[in-house]
Amino acid sequence: MKKLLKKSTLLMAGFAFASFAHATTHVVTVQNDSFTPSSFTAVVGDTVEWEWVAGGHTTTSLTIPGGAASWNNPMNNSNTTFKYKVTVAGTYNYWCAIHQSMMEASFTVIGTTGIPTVANVSQVIAKVYPNPVIDVLNIHLNITPGNNVLIIHDISGKEVLRETLNSIDNTINVTGWTKGIYFYQLKNGTDKMAGKLEVQ
Repeated sequence: MKKLLKKSTLLMAGFAFASFAHATTHVVTVQNDSFTPSSFTAVVGDTVEWEWVAGGHTTTSLTIPGGAASWNNPMNNSNTTFKYKVTVAGTYNYWCAIHQSMMEASFTVIGTTGIPTVANVSQVIAKVYPNPVIDVLNIHLNITPGNNVLIIHDISGKEVLRETLNSIDNTINVTGWTKGIYFYQLKNGTDKMAGKLEVQ
């Protein structure tokens, strides 16, 4: 029984490590009445780290998703770094409480549940390019076309495209799409292939 419990504990620890192994730290510098970068996209589980360079400032939450922890941290030569681990998806607006509207920034967080799950993966799509894409997305299939349904969702989970691909080489015009992160999924019967793309 002890051996089984030990194996279960190690297995759970392995899953936990795998879940956070790909977490990213996004560094924001604080100086010259600005946060740099002033906007970016993160994933639940990532950490935002503010690094003070010059001046007397704060990083203070303004409007954040429900359930997320608020923050208000001074940034000066006595408090040079502040870390915030993201646990809730949504848009986070924050500012310097000293300089307020002249020093605002934001970041958008994608929920991991919003990323399509890849199940029964076969090489349905040989190539999706370019990524990031500006105007035309190319999709080259390495299987017989006809029953391949492409579905694309935006960062909020809203479906923006559903199309059956009837050719080996296909193009999707993304001109006019809002810039940002999108998730695609191609279904062919029980086979699925999913991924992420960026529209610039």
